[in-house]
Amino acid sequence: MASSLDSKEKLLTDIDDKVLLCAICMQRFKSPKILPCHHTFCEHCLTKWVKAKRGRLVCPTCKNRWPLPSGGVPAITNNRFLNDLLEVISSNVLPERIGDTMCEQAGCRKEAKYWCGDCGGHFYCNVCIQTHKVVTVLQDHEPITIAEYNEKMSSQYFRMTQPRFCGIHRSTKLEFYCDTCQVPICPKCIVVDHQSPDHKMISLESALEKYLPDMKAYSLKIAEKVSVLKLRKDRACGVRQDLDVNRSTAEQQINMLCEKLIDEIKKQQMKMLGQVDDIYIPKCKQSDANIELLEHKIASAESMLSYLNHLLAFGGAVDIMTARKQMKDQQQHNDDLTNVPCGDTDSDLVFKENPECLQIDLGVVKGNHLTKKGKPIKSDVERKDGDRVETITPNQLQVQREERSVTKQTGNAGLEVIGGRELGVVKKKQTQPSEPLVVRAKHRQPTNKVQVTKRDTKATKIKQSNLKPCAMKGRSDGWSKFTLEGQGPGPGQKFNNPCGLTFHNDKLLVCDKGNNIVQILNQDFTCEKVLGSFRGQFVNPFKPESVAVSQDNHYYILDDNNLQIIVCDQSNKVLRIITLPRGTDPWCIALLGEFVLVTDVKGHRLLKYTKTGHFVQEVSGQLGHRRTPFKWPGFVAVNSRDAIMVSDYDHHCIKCFDADFNYMYQYGEHGVGGSQLSFPLSIAVDGADNVYVCDFNNDRISMWSGDGTWRYHLFQHEVIRPWYIAVSRNRICVKGFQDKHITVFSK
Repeated sequence: MASSLDSKEKLLTDIDDKVLLCAICMQRFKSPKILPCHHTFCEHCLTKWVKAKRGRLVCPTCKNRWPLPSGGVPAITNNRFLNDLLEVISSNVLPERIGDTMCEQAGCRKEAKYWCGDCGGHFYCNVCIQTHKVVTVLQDHEPITIAEYNEKMSSQYFRMTQPRFCGIHRSTKLEFYCDTCQVPICPKCIVVDHQSPDHKMISLESALEKYLPDMKAYSLKIAEKVSVLKLRKDRACGVRQDLDVNRSTAEQQINMLCEKLIDEIKKQQMKMLGQVDDIYIPKCKQSDANIELLEHKIASAESMLSYLNHLLAFGGAVDIMTARKQMKDQQQHNDDLTNVPCGDTDSDLVFKENPECLQIDLGVVKGNHLTKKGKPIKSDVERKDGDRVETITPNQLQVQREERSVTKQTGNAGLEVIGGRELGVVKKKQTQPSEPLVVRAKHRQPTNKVQVTKRDTKATKIKQSNLKPCAMKGRSDGWSKFTLEGQGPGPGQKFNNPCGLTFHNDKLLVCDKGNNIVQILNQDFTCEKVLGSFRGQFVNPFKPESVAVSQDNHYYILDDNNLQIIVCDQSNKVLRIITLPRGTDPWCIALLGEFVLVTDVKGHRLLKYTKTGHFVQEVSGQLGHRRTPFKWPGFVAVNSRDAIMVSDYDHHCIKCFDADFNYMYQYGEHGVGGSQLSFPLSIAVDGADNVYVCDFNNDRISMWSGDGTWRYHLFQHEVIRPWYIAVSRNRICVKGFQDKHITVFSK
């Protein structure tokens, strides 16, 4: 008995949750209305929906639009199946145990012995069932015992097999099916509205036997369509994923092309700047020589003039006449005072821009547009050229790689440029006509031959296996470059995932995270000391992420694997542990007097602790002019004036605070320009409070003055995706994102 109750309750719950819930109000249906797309909703829900759609009937589920009947939402077809199912569900809600069921007749509290489904699912005792049987209008009912009820109340019986009553003649059962009107009817309906021979009647059992195979076949057909639609959806999802991949690939190709063009333009820039120097330096030397000669002549003439003025003012006849003879003898010398051979003293130095240098079509992004039938169609593109709009077909949209054959005269200088890729020409005006010099623009493929830059520092004498010279590709400014592969405690041991870098007393400290140690390297980059023999002391393996050194030579090491800061001395003795909160994601630490600063990337904040481990305060960056909170604050540094600088990774800027976490200013913005950054990471400060920032996405180091004024960029594309940086008096050490080594720039 209990088993049948449990199965029925489970079935009722499943039907109630999966079938009888309105998709709008998420409650049991009330007056369900069915749309032509077979989606059903409550009448009052549809009324509100149509009103919100300004009188339009749009299915909330499939978004199909249907004509609204003249009578409005109440005139929409009722879902009779769900209406009847609601009645059955309502009439079959039972208590937990059938033994607790009492007779439902008014005033009777005896134990129920019978159940009548014809009455709507009511229970009766032995006495009340006798009264039920003798009432004339109830004589057609067929009550069953409780035992029979428990046996029949299974999932198969619950398929709505209870008697159903006519919606017009409420007390009459539906026993027939009008094959003409295709609706179930009662005997009274036959007499009133479905008389033969115009209407053909059959019993409900015969109609079910006749049409059930068609319904099953239709169900299978719909199931096949669902399978096909799901396959098409899977293909569409695949196309969507491929489209994302293709977009990413196209963006990478465009970026690579633009970088190549930028490199080519920079080469042209250096070439033309060299041409400027070729003209300027000889002219400058000649002009300086002319100035020096003129200064000598002026001094000689002024001396003679002073002598003559004094002679005429104070000399006698004998003195003047004697001087006259001397002046006559020096006549030739006096005439030569103004006869100075100045040579080529012209200042002609001009730059003529090639008007076609910016008229470059880099390429075209192609993709077929599809019609509703799935066939690709052609589309034209309009390109505006001045006041003229030119229509270009897809066949005309192609990468213009050939050299243009337009010859452009650049003036009377006797120079001309053939080809459209030259930016311009630097020329000097020739005083004498000569044969024209023709310069042809040619594209050279990059060569793999690289000339190694010689190092003129003390590092040239170092013959360690961990130092490897490499070429400088970009701006060098007197910097030499070599690779530091590391030297661990064992012979020939190299770095394994080096991260936090810092200089202390010209010694480089490297957090060798993969080897679970901190290496201290001398000026010749040999390993002097190793910190980190903490095996067995902590729950998780020691993983150093960042390191800082106090004035009393105590080492503060950020162990992000254990969410702690280890304070140890030079002998590797642990002095104390600063525990960080759970859920933090610390990246970097810095020392500020008697305080320790920690960046929490996950929490988007900067934490401040005393050196004894007591929490002081935090800042989320919601201060200052722009009132922008931190978003991935990765690294922190402190200058000599106790100013705190934090790299805000996702806001592409450096935010500055005073020692009390009061916001002062910020600098940098997203971009590739001079004073712009793209996802800045590690920060380092030199002795003059200049700030060096790893401009991660621009592949360069950006240098700023202490007041936030941008100065210049260093080492463009020398280190790919620079992540960590350390700066000393004459060295800059940088570690790239995927590098296993450290790149050292020495000056």
